[in-house]
Amino acid sequence: MKSDNSKKNITIAALRRKIMNPEEWIYSKAYFVGANVDFDLEENELSVFEVKSVNATTLITTRRIIEKSNDNIDSVKFEDVDNVRYDNFKGDLNKPQLSIFRIIDFHGKEFSFQMETGKASIGLINAINTLLRLK
Repeated sequence: MKSDNSKKNITIAALRRKIMNPEEWIYSKAYFVGANVDFDLEENELSVFEVKSVNATTLITTRRIIEKSNDNIDSVKFEDVDNVRYDNFKGDLNKPQLSIFRIIDFHGKEFSFQMETGKASIGLINAINTLLRLK
């Protein structure tokens, strides 16, 4: 099993190869260095990618996806993920800046998390897909 540090390094390397213009992202941030301090993470768990809007903050870590909105916190571990569904917003003329993606766990429970559309979505999708391959 790979360490959290190794998972982060592999994911960040994948992001660096795939993403375009991260300085133009409005809500998203890749954690090339540093960490998110808004969430209580488990020991050695590392921040990889974040989507922060007025309504919620979604954090992709080396172990799970967490979203905090108001006083509600949803979390799903990568080891429990069965399927990931991203909305089809490509080619939509009135594309919103934020959309959702859905995670279905092995128990059939569905979780909805926010994502930024456009070029930032490439970062989020690659972060999630890379971490799923490493689980």
